[in-house]
Amino acid sequence: MKSKIRQYRKFIFVILLLVISTGIYSATQSSLMDVDKIEVVITGGDRLSQEDVLKKSGIELSQSMLSVDSETAEKSLIGNPWVEEVEVNRNWPSAVSIWVSLRKPFANAVTSTGVVALIDSSGIVIERTSKRSALLPTILVEEIGLPGSEITNIEMLISAAREVTPDVNEWIEIITPVATGVRLKLNGSVFVDLGAPNDFSVPLKDLKAVLGQVELTCIQSIDVSIRENPVVVRDSSRCN
Repeated sequence: MKSKIRQYRKFIFVILLLVISTGIYSATQSSLMDVDKIEVVITGGDRLSQEDVLKKSGIELSQSMLSVDSETAEKSLIGNPWVEEVEVNRNWPSAVSIWVSLRKPFANAVTSTGVVALIDSSGIVIERTSKRSALLPTILVEEIGLPGSEITNIEMLISAAREVTPDVNEWIEIITPVATGVRLKLNGSVFVDLGAPNDFSVPLKDLKAVLGQVELTCIQSIDVSIRENPVVVRDSSRCN
């Protein structure tokens, strides 16, 4: 008798297990568990469209919510050099949100061999280009890697470029590293020594004052490495 009771209980347990399993499977396959809405928010520019983000994420409408792999989608999106940060979330019962923050072009990086790239303020290569952007300062670097890689040992150049205002940038051809710190090459092959200050806004402010008072055609070099004491070297042959 006891043996029959145990068998009956096992039978009931198996039936319940099958019912529960079938219910779970049916729920996962039901349209009630599908992705009905995908919200895409992009900050930092318009380099990528919502369609670009959706395609790169691999997430589609009507796919099962349980099949949405947030981590895989984030890794796929962050693989784009323009993407700085990304967050993908499943918002139950039927929505997915994708937030993407894009890198902002900060400067042109160029090599002595003529390779040009856009970089962000941390030295990450965003994109190789055929020409410089006239709106951005240009810095000289030893080597430019693939998009997404970081150009190292350019912290001082980036600090100087950060303090270059648009009006001063119109005078500057390139920002270069030298043994004493940072040097600018201005239009007309005029060289400006900034030194290696903790705050590059000071020598650049002094440079702006000099540029407002002199004609570059007669100037060979300007030294603004000593605060509020710019030294201007003239070359009479340039005045002809």
